[in-house]
Parts: sequence; C-alpha cells; structure tokens
Amino acid sequence: MYAALKGLGKDARLVMLPYEAHGYRARKSLLHVLWEQEQWLDKYLLSDEAPVKAMPVVTE
Repeated sequence: MYAALKGLGKDARLVMLPYEAHGYRARKSLLHVLWEQEQWLDKYLLSDEAPVKAMPVVTE
C-alpha cells in the first residue's frame, strides 16, 4: 500500500515498529500507534495546523 501511494505521488508514511509483526502487542507500540492515528486526524480532519513532529516520551 505504501509503495503504491508513493508511486502515485501521494502523501504516505510507513511506520515500522521494532519487535512487532502484523499486530501490536507491546504497550509502548500500542501507544505509538494511537499517537500516529491522532496525528493523522489532526492533520487531515481537525485543524489547519501541522501536527507535532516528535512523539512525546512515554514513561511507564
């Protein structure tokens, strides 16, 4: 999907998390996925401002 979108000149982002396959099991990975989704929503649906560039540090 990523290669197809980039090949068409579309805006796409590929995020590969360490030690994860097709599903996310680690708490840190799940939090990162939720953060990525929030950034996408902010960028494309909710506001005209650019989303935050760096993920905040998660402490356990």
